Amino acid sequence: MGGKRLSFLQVKPNWVEDSVTATKQLAASVRNFLSTLRRDFSGEIAHDARGFRKQVLRLVRLGLPPRRGRPCDPRFDAALAMVKQRNTIKEVLRRQIPNFDQLDAYTRYLADKGLRQALARRRWLSTHRKRNAKMPHENHSD
Repeated sequence: MGGKRLSFLQVKPNWVEDSVTATKQLAASVRNFLSTLRRDFSGEIAHDARGFRKQVLRLVRLGLPPRRGRPCDPRFDAALAMVKQRNTIKEVLRRQIPNFDQLDAYTRYLADKGLRQALARRRWLSTHRKRNAKMPHENHSD
């Protein structure tokens, strides 16, 4: 095994350099954001630093996607609205899936089951996420 070196191992892929650049840009943006917060809200920070930090973190989490789980699908939003209007799952499926009644029984069963599960998940999440998703009211005492 002569003294040959594997020169291809020393080459960095482009995505590594892009990732490093993006990380540096993100760090710079966060530093600017923090300095702005410290400048504009110095009184609030001095009064209740822990509370201010919790509020900032909560607002940042609310503003940045994605939340856990799948992103919202407008078809599920429409289906939930139809179910709230007292339409049955079969009626919703007939409106949303072309030729639903011509599909084979197993495909209809899977579509029915999938929609029921998605709506159940949506309902469960909406009841458990309400208290965390409330935005604080801004006080405009100017």
